Amino acid sequence: MTAQAIPYGEQRSSTRADRRSIEGGPRVFPLAFFVLGVVALFFAMIFLRISLDQTAFELDRIERSISAEESRQLDLRYDLAGLQDPLRIATEAQRIGLVYPAERVTIVVDYFVGDASLISSEAPVRAMDSVRP
Repeated sequence: MTAQAIPYGEQRSSTRADRRSIEGGPRVFPLAFFVLGVVALFFAMIFLRISLDQTAFELDRIERSISAEESRQLDLRYDLAGLQDPLRIATEAQRIGLVYPAERVTIVVDYFVGDASLISSEAPVRAMDSVRP
């Protein structure tokens, strides 16, 4: 017993049509998806590189600003040290008329409660009794 053979031309045409309906045509979509993925990855890499470069420029600008401010701080400390010089302060005090008093005068405040000890060579003066020039 043998089966009857189907003619070759009919089998081939029906099988090819069946294959196209099952497979959905040529395989372009996976290739297109892969190509789009590679292109998207390429542009993402470019974007990340540009972003990193911008961040590096920003850090460089901040470091320059920090170094300028540190230099300014050192200059201000130098100026402050010059302003705190005791010889300069004494010269400025003499220039505006501030001098050490010739004699020491102790002023006693009336409302002071406590044990106030006076130096014996100094005479106390009441705050309200003193004569102002």
